[in-house]
Amino acid sequence: MSTTTAFFAGIEPDLYRRNPFRIADLSVHATARDIRRRTEELRVKARLGAGAGPGSGPLPPDPPPDQDAVQEALQRLRDPLRRLEDELFWFWPAHNAAVQGVRDEALEALREGRIDDAERLWNDPAPGRAAAVAEHNLAVLAHARALDAHALVDTAAEGPGARGLWEPALRHWRSVLATDAFWDLVAARAREADDPRLGPGTAGELRERLPAALMTVAAQVAVRTSLGGDHRGGSALAAVIHTSGFDAATVDAAFREAAAPETNRLRALGQSALDRAGASPETACDEARRVLEHSESTLEALGAVLPPTHPLLEGIRDEIAERVQQCTVLYGNKTKDWATAEEILERAEPLAATVTIKSRIRKNIDTVGENRLYATCWFCRENPADEDAAYEKKMHGDVQQQVVGYYPARQIQTTWRKLTARVPRCDACAAAHKDRGRKVTGLGCGANVVVLVVAVALIAAGAPPLLPIGLIFLDVIGFFVVMASGNVDGLPKQAHATLGEWPPIREQLAAGWQFGEKPPNAG
Repeated sequence: MSTTTAFFAGIEPDLYRRNPFRIADLSVHATARDIRRRTEELRVKARLGAGAGPGSGPLPPDPPPDQDAVQEALQRLRDPLRRLEDELFWFWPAHNAAVQGVRDEALEALREGRIDDAERLWNDPAPGRAAAVAEHNLAVLAHARALDAHALVDTAAEGPGARGLWEPALRHWRSVLATDAFWDLVAARAREADDPRLGPGTAGELRERLPAALMTVAAQVAVRTSLGGDHRGGSALAAVIHTSGFDAATVDAAFREAAAPETNRLRALGQSALDRAGASPETACDEARRVLEHSESTLEALGAVLPPTHPLLEGIRDEIAERVQQCTVLYGNKTKDWATAEEILERAEPLAATVTIKSRIRKNIDTVGENRLYATCWFCRENPADEDAAYEKKMHGDVQQQVVGYYPARQIQTTWRKLTARVPRCDACAAAHKDRGRKVTGLGCGANVVVLVVAVALIAAGAPPLLPIGLIFLDVIGFFVVMASGNVDGLPKQAHATLGEWPPIREQLAAGWQFGEKPPNAG
């Protein structure tokens, strides 16, 4: 019977911390009788109110497991299929100790906490079975310690959780995968189990599926480390994984699987936010902000363990940026609150990965900025602009001159383009500008009346004619000076001076355009 879908299903970084041999404090060669004896021992302790107690085997769990955990481990060991998988991730004796009772110095050293001695003995094994088992035990030791370190300190940074243990762990596992003698031992263990589910191809299937299982666990640790805030640690472990020599497609699939829970969560977050924004556009800015707040740190964490151009990372970044943009557009069109819309889009733009989405967001930022510019009165810079109160300024540009006709009737012909720049203005400013114009005109006219009365009086009094004429001449000049100093094209001079800084007009002036409907001296 095929076990293709059974081995390593749902494998997690806690595979050693829940390994039943470790929890139950039993050897991989434990017999059914050993399991029954351990079960009975637990029952006696339970009746006495005692716990399972600390283990005496290699790498005893810390803290010690409780009664329920040990009972669960013992139950798992009764399943030959699950047991064979668990044997692969625990220490093997150098000889068939269950039959021969041969002393294993390396395992004894490990039980006594002398890890360096155990490693030394495994690095210098006897030939044959002992050499194959030693390489396997070195892989298990480094792998278990790396995962234990991750579980204890929640990091894969520059300590034992990264290059210190992950590099040798993955290196030793690669060596195990290449050691035929070890897989012959696995095949023998499968035969000894005498279970119809473990056929002749079981060892080969385990060997084939193990690389994906190892990469899945390593990628999960890298992703979780980065998501936990240790981006440098996650990136360091990701680098170890990518340079470990395992198949690139297998590594990529492992990272995709490890990142899938977060990318799926972000996709669901973005879609639900857009659905709520469509139902209530006036609150769509809150939805957009919520998406940003719940995705920015996650995207940064994923970016630490995935290459910047990885399709999975690019896809989720673009999708989140697009959802935020869609919510913001709904909000802006509904409320005309362009300042808020611009602020949200500016946050969304860096999240986008591809040029297509970045350009789309930038175009909307420019549009929103323009809308915000036209939505506020340029003159007071405070009140909302009123469409009917906008000030219109005539401009001309692209002036061209050419000679037409033939001598002696040859002429210089001038052509130009013209436009009307609309400057946003509120009703209050429009009224103030108009009132200012009336006051200036009234002042000028009033002064004229006074001067004329004085001139008539002088003439009636017999004053020399030049005196009243000169007075009238000065009055006319003064009138035009007052009018010119007060208003320019219907605006107070001070207000008119700001037109050159109005961005659309400033762009036209920079391009060579000038104020006025046509060039000076043009026909």
